Amino acid sequence: MMNKLKTLVVAIASAFFVFGGMTVVSQSAHADTPRYDMIDVSNHNGAMSADEFRYMRDNYGVKAVTTKISEGTTFSDWTAAGNIKAAIDAGLYVNGYSYIHATTVAGAIAEADYAASVAQQAGLPVGAVLAVDVENADQMAMGRAMQPVVQAFMNEVQRVGGYRSTTYTMGSHLEVSVDGDPSWIASYPYTPTSEQSWYSTEHAWQWTSKATFASSLGVFDVSQLYDDFFTAGQDASNNVTPPVEDDNTTDTVSLNGVYVIDSWKIYGSGWYARNDDMSIPVADYNNDIPVQSVTLTDRYGNALSNQVAQGNNGAMEYFTLNDNYKVLNRVGSSIQIEMNGESVWLKVAYVK
Repeated sequence: MMNKLKTLVVAIASAFFVFGGMTVVSQSAHADTPRYDMIDVSNHNGAMSADEFRYMRDNYGVKAVTTKISEGTTFSDWTAAGNIKAAIDAGLYVNGYSYIHATTVAGAIAEADYAASVAQQAGLPVGAVLAVDVENADQMAMGRAMQPVVQAFMNEVQRVGGYRSTTYTMGSHLEVSVDGDPSWIASYPYTPTSEQSWYSTEHAWQWTSKATFASSLGVFDVSQLYDDFFTAGQDASNNVTPPVEDDNTTDTVSLNGVYVIDSWKIYGSGWYARNDDMSIPVADYNNDIPVQSVTLTDRYGNALSNQVAQGNNGAMEYFTLNDNYKVLNRVGSSIQIEMNGESVWLKVAYVK
């Protein structure tokens, strides 16, 4: 990560998984970035409007929107229906994705049935893409053995919903994607440029998770498309030169308490702290606190001389967050702030 505020050494017995190569702070648009062909959105971006999507279309050449539909067999994204309608009203192609937890064929089929049902209720058109999002550490550890699970999900959403499908995963673990099936790959270069065109044999390359737009609050995932898979067979070429965004946001908050680390999470190559009271569902890298922002303390808030995390070994751990954090978005009882160059959603009741 760039702009690390603190360095916390974390002992880990298992191997790290590299998610997306290197991550970066929020990307300001300029003529030399990869193309802004597609954005993906979820509840972390809040309810999007047609005007926001039109701005992205007209100023950046965005052609497609892929919205989160579901996770597992119980979570449906409350913004999906509105995002789909808004994107269609803005003249953009719409698609969806489901974050799966399954590691078995039977589990994948159950999650696919749920995803297809939620997608239909949200208004995702027949023939749109309903991608399978594979990024959990246990799935990555399966390697090629994950391919039948992925294939089962894709087959099932086609069978029950009429949706096309592909795999979304990280560049370091292409082997979980079905052999011979182009995928949607996340990999974030330190300095993204128009000449890179990483993973050009795939359907799409997600080259940043930190793009900003003057029309909208927060940060967005952006992908460059290499074919017409996400645009329903229509040309995905993009000759728009985006404007430079001037981010003048001055809204900041602080978190001055002493908090318990209920669990440590690993997403890709990064460690994250989770406090079950402060963090919002669902547990993922958008809702947990990057380790670089954490100061380990005793129960009274005094910083420990040893800043090595215990890693879920049963010991009670405490931490503080003593900086001022930039506000990216406010939605209901949740707030999106920037911590260590990353977007983090927390319960608004815990910030000042």
